[in-house]
Amino acid sequence: MINENIKVSVIMPAYNDGIFIKDTILSVLNQSHKNIELIVVDDHSQDDTVEIINSLNDHRIKLIVNSENKGAAYSRNTALLQATGEYVAFLDGDDRWDEKKIEKQLNFMVKNNYTFTYTNYYSYNYSLKNNSKRITGPQVVTLKKLLRCDYIGCLTVMYKRDIIPTLQIPIDIKKRNDYAMWLIIAKATPCYLLDEYLAFYTENPNGISNISKIKLIKYHYYLFRHLLTLSKIKAAYYSLRNAFYYILKKVRYIKKYR
Repeated sequence: MINENIKVSVIMPAYNDGIFIKDTILSVLNQSHKNIELIVVDDHSQDDTVEIINSLNDHRIKLIVNSENKGAAYSRNTALLQATGEYVAFLDGDDRWDEKKIEKQLNFMVKNNYTFTYTNYYSYNYSLKNNSKRITGPQVVTLKKLLRCDYIGCLTVMYKRDIIPTLQIPIDIKKRNDYAMWLIIAKATPCYLLDEYLAFYTENPNGISNISKIKLIKYHYYLFRHLLTLSKIKAAYYSLRNAFYYILKKVRYIKKYR
């Protein structure tokens, strides 16, 4: 059992997640590892997201409400600046965790002296019961491998905060800003897979997995060009190569569950 003195900061951007947010937050508060802080940044929701969060009376929740809609990158940056935990994990406002996710991941990291890890997860469409998938990835994701494809599910990540104490994402990266975070962290350390299914991703019809391949290539081009400051030719090359490896990822690492 990991020492409860180890504090984990959970970063949660939320926007119009009223349907899911209670179950999402409870999946954090009900973790077997209790020493957590949950930093929720509501991005000016137009539904009852904030009211539901305020109804959950737990001192570990810190709610920040944006005065206007500013995007996931801004919200994650805001939460990261407030984090005080030794470790940081991420969970969006419509996803969930297994109750032992933090405990198992901390054990895995401390035992192996890893500072950046991810896990397997389930992906499902809540309106289509027979559309679940199991998603995994390589045992070790180096920066070189990450440039080929984003194998890392945001809801599964945990990293030790002291490797990059002031992690921030360029706020002009409106799409794939979680991918931007992994590229930044992977410059300091590889990411290691805990080969267990410990998280549950809710498929969003407006999410990145449902956009056209052309738009996906454009998002990656912008990311490589502006985050990694690659030349136009190199950014185009990496973007096209990324699209190819994304197809391979779907074949090798994504399997229909039921």
